Amino acid sequence: MAVRDPQTEWLRVEIYRRMTGNQKIEIAAQMHQDAVAAVRASIRYRQPDISPDDLEFEVRCRVLGRELAEFSEAARRAYVKRERESCP
Repeated sequence: MAVRDPQTEWLRVEIYRRMTGNQKIEIAAQMHQDAVAAVRASIRYRQPDISPDDLEFEVRCRVLGRELAEFSEAARRAYVKRERESCP
């Protein structure tokens, strides 16, 4: 990790302290979105022919872990099935 100037770090801390909670949450949400986009791009690079559904499952595996990703996939499939059955 790069060595940071103490004055710059102090300024960074002061800026974050002045932010509202919502501003901090927006920054965290953007960081999460950027990380997920990087994971998605990495998977596409390694598997260019991956289907959209498989891609999203692999993203969830990397972000959530395989066990939780499999649980969420089962819940998603059950939801889609219920939606299809309820449509006339």
